[in-house]
Amino acid sequence: MQYKWKKQKSTLGTYVMYDTGRNPQKNYGRHEDGVICFEATIDRAVFMSKVDVQGFGGAILFADNEEKGYEPSEEIRDFWREATKSRLFRVKRHLEEAAGKYNLELEGIRKRIGRAEELLLSLTDEDVEKALCEILKAGEQLVLLEAQIKISDRGDRDDFCFMGCMKGFTDGGDVFKKYFSRLFGEAVIPTHWGCVEPNEGEKHYDMIFEMLDWCTENNIPVRGHALVWFSDWWEGENWMARYGNHDYEAFKKLVVERAEYMLSSRPNAFTYVDFNEPLQSNPFNFTFDQHFQICKEVYQVIRRLSPKTKLMVNFYDEWQGNYGFDENSIPEVRDWKKSYGLPESVPNRYCVSIADFLDRCKQEGIKVDVLGLQFHDYPYDLFNTMEMINWWHDRYHLPIQLTEVSTPSNTGRCRFHMGNRPVPVTKYWHRPWDARLQEEWYRKFSTLFYSMDCVQGVTCWSLSDEPAQWAEFLAGHPNEKFRLQAFDFDGLLDYENNPKPAYYGLCELTEEWNLKTGDKLRPKTEAD
Repeated sequence: MQYKWKKQKSTLGTYVMYDTGRNPQKNYGRHEDGVICFEATIDRAVFMSKVDVQGFGGAILFADNEEKGYEPSEEIRDFWREATKSRLFRVKRHLEEAAGKYNLELEGIRKRIGRAEELLLSLTDEDVEKALCEILKAGEQLVLLEAQIKISDRGDRDDFCFMGCMKGFTDGGDVFKKYFSRLFGEAVIPTHWGCVEPNEGEKHYDMIFEMLDWCTENNIPVRGHALVWFSDWWEGENWMARYGNHDYEAFKKLVVERAEYMLSSRPNAFTYVDFNEPLQSNPFNFTFDQHFQICKEVYQVIRRLSPKTKLMVNFYDEWQGNYGFDENSIPEVRDWKKSYGLPESVPNRYCVSIADFLDRCKQEGIKVDVLGLQFHDYPYDLFNTMEMINWWHDRYHLPIQLTEVSTPSNTGRCRFHMGNRPVPVTKYWHRPWDARLQEEWYRKFSTLFYSMDCVQGVTCWSLSDEPAQWAEFLAGHPNEKFRLQAFDFDGLLDYENNPKPAYYGLCELTEEWNLKTGDKLRPKTEAD
């Protein structure tokens, strides 16, 4: 028996199979004559895809048959219709739960739900998409209203702040420091191996220590990103690839020595360090055991040389969809990777799910202190975001940070490029991106994050659109493109380093919620 789905428009170009607990299955759909077939390896399954909904924008959808899952069948199911019905079921249930808990005005939301139900009676794809748009908007209204009530009832928190990536600090001078300190209460320092060691034997860790020492002097907590990470770009196309592809033991030794050097140079200066994208980014096609052994030895270095430093596991693709399909066989995914400048993936690249990695950490005594959800692959919707955060927190009971938030203030290509970096954002949220929409997105999603007690903070991944980032020693090197931001127009400051509306909007939230910032953390001087 099989699960069969009509092939419909989808960003993934396919569907991903899960069990009813939303654990992804390594079960690749077979494409044939407009139908995607999955072998029935479990007796009830759930399916996910990413879609673009006219009038709403990007959304991550699950078809789950009111959370009961689907049985194998020869019936060819309609994903859009089933996913719309599934989201409708969950939004209605959450609506009744919220109505019973809070004194909410829900009439407008109920009207949207009613319109969606009427549209679903139609047999046309156009009406199904309209119904989905209505229910997506209803879910967002509900989540935002509930978040505002929670914040009002609970009051201020002292364990949440906005966090900022420090890329740009070296060349940014006083302007960078001023705008960084005004908004951010914690810092993230990029420690990318292939960028601070662009050639074998050439080390530039002074760049990292300059940032770290400034943060220490100003009482700003710091996460080192990333102590273990093997990127397709920074390492996969660098000198260390010679070791990674041919001499695992020598490669592992280099990674451990790098961790020893960084942590012994500034013991306990990093509040957190992270293991980044474990086996999500795997250019050397390490096995799970090989990759985990590196992590285990580096973890022992952390505990020995910097015992106060906490560990984050940081990852993207938060519903683990990439684990569940063969990306080399999907034309839409291959085209996306090509547009982003990513190389073809090696076979069996996604060796384990993030949940598998975290479960093994627990089994082998690696204490993970916080989960980092990168949150930059799609514009998302508020209801799905709430569900996603709750899924991870309910499973591991760990605090969560949104670690690489990046939303544009404009569409198209900016004036500075190197290869395919930065990348224009083609997905939209409600309408094509502009400066006011960027502010609205940050305000509404930050309101959700702040309302959820398990979320510690939001990391804005680009402070400025200005591409004069660190460092000159990368000039002419393949990794020079690291100097540019990831996405076009994703900074909170423009090319002249003037604040955009999103920057001022977040500053207003720091005042409204009484959040810590660098300005508030800075030690007092006699001049003060």
